[in-house]
Amino acid sequence: MILGMKVRKQDMGDILKFEPKILEFHFSDSDLNLTLEKNYSQQLIVHCYEYFDRKLLDITNLKETNQIHSQEKSLELIQKAIEKTLSLNSHFVDTPSIVVHPGGYSLTEPSEEEKQRMQDGISDAIKKLDITGVNFLLENMPPYAWFFGGRWNCSAFLSTNEMVNYCKKTGLRVCYDLCHSQLFCNVKGMNLVDEIKNIEYFVDHFHLSDADGIDGEGLQYGEGTMNFKEIIPILNKHVEKSFAIEVWKGHENGGIGFKKFLDEIVENGLMIN
Repeated sequence: MILGMKVRKQDMGDILKFEPKILEFHFSDSDLNLTLEKNYSQQLIVHCYEYFDRKLLDITNLKETNQIHSQEKSLELIQKAIEKTLSLNSHFVDTPSIVVHPGGYSLTEPSEEEKQRMQDGISDAIKKLDITGVNFLLENMPPYAWFFGGRWNCSAFLSTNEMVNYCKKTGLRVCYDLCHSQLFCNVKGMNLVDEIKNIEYFVDHFHLSDADGIDGEGLQYGEGTMNFKEIIPILNKHVEKSFAIEVWKGHENGGIGFKKFLDEIVENGLMIN
């Protein structure tokens, strides 16, 4: 597989020591003003901000609330991130990608009818974006997410069946977060390996970390319940696809958390080209 690394501008020196072929910038809203002074031999991925001005982006949300942007506003902010990605790409090689979380947020459990409405609206919402020049990758959601001191339900883009339908409908591919998917499987009593096999040929980029329970994400290799022994051979079939490690605070202290996960997964058989 192709090694990508999560990065912010201030961590570039540490992360480049890993010699990644892809740099994935995890944007905050202030990064619309990001400038770079150097050129790089890596490909660029931008992970779009999940909130802007203290309000969540959610392309399934039809009306503005005090904590969630409307679909219209969310798409406007995603479009700005796409434009920034294209601008920054003058410092990188090849076609850039942008990773976007679709949302589907609520503080209370929505009805099955409301969940279906959220899921059904994603493909049509994406068609409103101008994605010319970027590889647009929607990322699967975890069942729960923590924002602004509270736990939010996520009710869209969780199952690989939903993701496959989206890919077939739009002709686009996805970013597949194995940790998010493991948490979803834990909630539903499903097998992650079955989910991976269902989606693997529709994925361009993977996010890797371990997971535990229903909301324990971003864990170090071996600290969760993910069955890497069965997962690694599947990943090794996709030498042309990329991955980035998403261990919580893995970038700190020179990227020691990223390095530990990378060393462990390579020692256990992941092939990097």
